[in-house]
Amino acid sequence: MKLFGSSGKRNNRSPGGRRSKSRLLKRDGKKSRLLKMDGKKSLLLKTDREKSRLLKKENKKERSRNDNRKILNLNRKNVIYGSMIAVGVVLITVALRVIFGGLMEDSAARDEYDQLREYSPTIIAPAALNDIPVGDADEEEQPEDEEDEDEAVRELSFDELAMINRDFIGWISNGKIIDYPVVRGSDNNKYINTTFFGNRNTAGAIFMDYRNSSGFEGNICVLYGHNTRDGTMFAPLVNYLEPAYRRSNPFIYVTTRDGTMLTYSVFAAKITDAWDSAYALGITDNEGVIEAFSDAPSNARRILLLSTCTKSADEDERLLVFAALV
Repeated sequence: MKLFGSSGKRNNRSPGGRRSKSRLLKRDGKKSRLLKMDGKKSLLLKTDREKSRLLKKENKKERSRNDNRKILNLNRKNVIYGSMIAVGVVLITVALRVIFGGLMEDSAARDEYDQLREYSPTIIAPAALNDIPVGDADEEEQPEDEEDEDEAVRELSFDELAMINRDFIGWISNGKIIDYPVVRGSDNNKYINTTFFGNRNTAGAIFMDYRNSSGFEGNICVLYGHNTRDGTMFAPLVNYLEPAYRRSNPFIYVTTRDGTMLTYSVFAAKITDAWDSAYALGITDNEGVIEAFSDAPSNARRILLLSTCTKSADEDERLLVFAALV
């Protein structure tokens, strides 16, 4: 009878040993799962920290970008404000130069024509002659030889003016503010911005239309002058729009190059434009042209037109004063 197996060896395996090994394996599995969980948690923690770090970095970049935007906006504003200030300074500088340049130019023109007034002829108004008492007329009447002497003196003075400017043709005065030499150029542009002395100045000179006769012999003569800022040249012509002024200041006096004095009586003034028919009539020597001026005195022999611009925004607007030779 065999008490042992066929090999004769004792079987050392036992159910209890297998169970112990299985428990160890299970325990190792649990540890492995725990380790995996710990690894995941660690990875999650690393990921969160990385995210936090990246978020902080991104926030820092965003703040930096915002700061840069603020700086750029501030720089833009500074550039805009600086440009506006610079433009303002330039405009003010230009305006001041224009203003002071204009004032200096006006002053230069006034000084020039003030110098010329030493050649201004003496005016004896017809109204003053009419005021002489009849009984004293013979005593007060100026002898012919003295009149001839006055004309000779004027002619001598005018010779000096002709030496200054060979375009000189006479002198115009209304007995008050208007008191200037008259010139006639080869066209109507030369003396718009050129003074009697030939200096460049916006005041220009009083000049006759180049198509008129320099001796004022034509039926109609046109004289031009500026309506200046300082009230000189032909600026006072605006007063003739008032009938009361025309009644109290009725005469315009022209002394020709040879010393002959012509007296014109103002009979009308109007605002018109540069294409008024009167300008065309001014270059016509037809005998019947005076009849076109319905307001002219019936005994008018010649017509004098004084033309200037106005202070209107319309550059073509003109002021015309009409006077008849008496």
